[in-house]
Amino acid sequence: MLTLADILLQEDILLDLDVTNPVSLFDAIGRNMQRWHGLARVPVAEVLDQREALGSTALGQGVAIPHGRLAGLRQTHAAYARPRRPLPFNAPDGKPVTDFVVLLVPERATEEHLGILAGISSLFTDPRFREALHASTDPHEIRALFRSWQPSAA
Repeated sequence: MLTLADILLQEDILLDLDVTNPVSLFDAIGRNMQRWHGLARVPVAEVLDQREALGSTALGQGVAIPHGRLAGLRQTHAAYARPRRPLPFNAPDGKPVTDFVVLLVPERATEEHLGILAGISSLFTDPRFREALHASTDPHEIRALFRSWQPSAA
């Protein structure tokens, strides 16, 4: 099964983003996907915004996983975004979001999509992982962390 570590590329790790709301965040993600993967900026931003309108993708603890199915997409793409300032995102715990993991999946990627979402949720429930992630300031370092993190044996 495909994991976030398999699909998250260094160029899709966006740190210190100067965004102030979900619309500007989704536009920044769209611009990045257009630049590095040839995906059209507007449809990327729109699919994320439309999914968010159905209900918040925030998990709590400062984490959200905006995601959506994109027509014509051949493979799953991911991005990790950390805004300069936490964003209000309608989280269940009422806290603003500091960590965004964005997934763009083909229209028919149901099981793959759900498996990746479950893996992301599992990573971010570990407070040690979140601390290590926040201590990292370099995309290469962050990608290595996603690839090497082992959950604690509880």
